[in-house]
Amino acid sequence: MHLAVRKAMWLMLAAILCATGAWAADPERPVRTPDLVPSPPPDRSGYIDEHIQRMFRTPHAVLGDERTPFSNGMCVRCHGPEMDTFFDPATTPVQRMNEPCLSCHEEGARRHWRGSRHEAAGLACVNCHQLHNERKRLLKADTQLEVCTTCHKERRTDFLKPSHHPVPEGLINCTDCHNPHGTTGPRKLIAATINETCYTCHAEKRGPFLWEHHPARDECINCHDPHGSVHRPLLLARPPLLCQQCHLGSHSQVALTGGGPDFRIQGQSCVNCHSQVHGSNHPRGNFLQR
Repeated sequence: MHLAVRKAMWLMLAAILCATGAWAADPERPVRTPDLVPSPPPDRSGYIDEHIQRMFRTPHAVLGDERTPFSNGMCVRCHGPEMDTFFDPATTPVQRMNEPCLSCHEEGARRHWRGSRHEAAGLACVNCHQLHNERKRLLKADTQLEVCTTCHKERRTDFLKPSHHPVPEGLINCTDCHNPHGTTGPRKLIAATINETCYTCHAEKRGPFLWEHHPARDECINCHDPHGSVHRPLLLARPPLLCQQCHLGSHSQVALTGGGPDFRIQGQSCVNCHSQVHGSNHPRGNFLQR
């Protein structure tokens, strides 16, 4: 292990033992106990492994990267010059807990954290991140889905439905569509609108089209549930019932009731004929059939 790293580890160990009263250099001198220092568990070896040794396996401990705490002050960069900054989430104000993190991570994806819905809900960085661990992005769980569904439990159910985006399979993540640290758009989306977010993957639906289908141009969620549905592909209802929420009359009414003389459209999907439901550039595509 690098000499400087080993030295920092033992310095932190000594600071923690002093802070918790387990050791003092002068037995006659009263031990200074910092405010808001959580009591360590009885198994002190497990405490040291959890809060010190795992730190050296994190991105924060890369000495060769000048952006990391360990290249600029090491442990004291986050824990203060006297190594007395330890927070108890049960008693420490959220804003105070977030200060060490935001001192470095206030730009980029965290630019809109202040005033975001998650901040307004009283979330702290440590609600989603565990700083002394080796997981990607220092998450508290192995996957983003596990972290997000701790609060958004309805999304766990959505992703178990037959038609869903491949989030449980690990092919995409929640942050491919949402920025949990806040954005200027709706629903913490990475783009300014719902459609612009969808177009980052589904560019072929963007257009412009000679013949527009206005519900699709308005918002994708008029027809689709992006998190999951029992109807493929992520549709809110089964065709032709979905289409008939707007298109009533003519042959669509026959399909809805299941009656009428034209057996060719009974029980069929509208997209059997109107296949270009997102829009068409064909000169004769005014009915979205080509």
